[in-house]
Amino acid sequence: MTEARTDPRMLEFGNGKGGYAPKEAFGDKASILVAMSLMDIPVPPGFVLNVSVCEDYFKNSRRLPEDVPNLLRQGISFLESATGKVFGSSPPMMVSVRSGAAVSMPGSMETLLNVGLSGVTVRSLIARTGNPGFAWDSYRRLIEGFGKIVFSQNPSCYRDLLNTAMEAEGVPDEKELDFMALRKLAGDYEQLFLGESGRPFPDGAYEQLELAVRAVLDSWMSPRAKEYREIHNIKGVRGTAVTVQAMVFGNTGMKSGAGIAFTRNPWTGEKIPVVDFRFGAQGEDVVSGSRAGTSGIELKTALPAVYREFEGIGEKLEAHFRDMQDIEFTIEEGKLYILQSRGRKRSPLAALRIAVDIEKEGLISPGEALEKLEEIDLNSISLQKIRADKPPLAKGDSASTGVAVGKIAFSSERAKSYASEGGGGDGGQVILVRENPSPDDISGIHASAGFLTASGARTAHAAVVARQLGKVCIVNCQELKLYAGGRKCSIGGKEFQEGDVISLDGISGEVYEGKVEVISEKPVELLEMVEEWKREKVA
Repeated sequence: MTEARTDPRMLEFGNGKGGYAPKEAFGDKASILVAMSLMDIPVPPGFVLNVSVCEDYFKNSRRLPEDVPNLLRQGISFLESATGKVFGSSPPMMVSVRSGAAVSMPGSMETLLNVGLSGVTVRSLIARTGNPGFAWDSYRRLIEGFGKIVFSQNPSCYRDLLNTAMEAEGVPDEKELDFMALRKLAGDYEQLFLGESGRPFPDGAYEQLELAVRAVLDSWMSPRAKEYREIHNIKGVRGTAVTVQAMVFGNTGMKSGAGIAFTRNPWTGEKIPVVDFRFGAQGEDVVSGSRAGTSGIELKTALPAVYREFEGIGEKLEAHFRDMQDIEFTIEEGKLYILQSRGRKRSPLAALRIAVDIEKEGLISPGEALEKLEEIDLNSISLQKIRADKPPLAKGDSASTGVAVGKIAFSSERAKSYASEGGGGDGGQVILVRENPSPDDISGIHASAGFLTASGARTAHAAVVARQLGKVCIVNCQELKLYAGGRKCSIGGKEFQEGDVISLDGISGEVYEGKVEVISEKPVELLEMVEEWKREKVA
């Protein structure tokens, strides 16, 4: 009789460290990070707290287990040794604190960046880097993240201060703010934080770290996370792990940035990389959905050597995990770091095409390909196109293929109401129209046939959720303007009220007024390959 395996409460990875990291104990995200670090892929060093910490936290009325402070200090000591920097002192080391359950739940739980920075260490960071703009930008981001995630403050208050700063400086993008404007903005954020919370922003590095860990654990039981699990029928998952990694920075200069990339197109399945990258940004800028990114072509042109390295890593990860990969990455001063990789969500059509292609490439067997398609309704898959006798009103970035015709809803609550009434423009269908693709809209996305946003990236968490649910999704439609009051918008200069009907073409990214004719075609060759696999299995 063999003894049951007991996994450690904390596991370190990177800089030669790693080990057995089952996703049930350490979460899917950290399990893959550990695997990548052992593959010599450039992963920032880190450590992960076992899911059992989350279980104990909720059993103990949301109090941190007694061993957690010592585990955090042990993990930080490892990171200090690995980076040559000091947490809460000089030269300053900052960390990210991230969630991660055994099952991927994009956009449902929380992440905090730049933890360990303070009004004191920001000056040490300036002295070390000679880059005051980067230092003050990182600090004001930390204050905003803490205000929103740890202290439940309204993020729009911080956005308002940022918009005021950009207006005062006459710049259209926060990346163009100089260090003096960013220093003033950080001070304004400190005052806002004090006014909202009744206490100064915490400047102790370990106090910040423990607060961040608590916030990540709390997010496991947030309304958004519970709703995600309910919609996707996720049961029996124990909780979230907590991953702490040394920060790498995409907001340090012209050769830095953050992005998300799919090794294959996640809405059509074509073997063409899809990259959303933003220069001068941190990772949350892209995945949050608030900002659009540049394409892979622009990244390849600006940093060709880095892009070639990235392509090689993508091929290596596909071969290892035998599936399309969704890769989160940061480039710091021309050096590439991989922060996450997973076999991400895809549309039903993409799932079919990818399964056929990777079987042909020898990555998986026919039996494994059939397993990947078990939860896909193959009979419902079709290639939908619009036959229109009128020009489109506007065009955005396609994030999920197909055609959707329905009644405009400007909120998730209204989308659910319209859907339950069966009052959409085509068999009760609804189009959710929003400013940004936010994970907070998961219930509205679920109730709708299509999702249209004025800004945001194709790789934003909310766009990923829409794609997984088989919803048509178009983001970054810059000709879409939403008006205050939330009851009307204009698309291509034409005004619409809530309840008016529009059509979305998920192939072209075009938006049409009213109802359009839809043509459907079956992907016959792909479906025939699946039938051949089934016959071989029976034989």
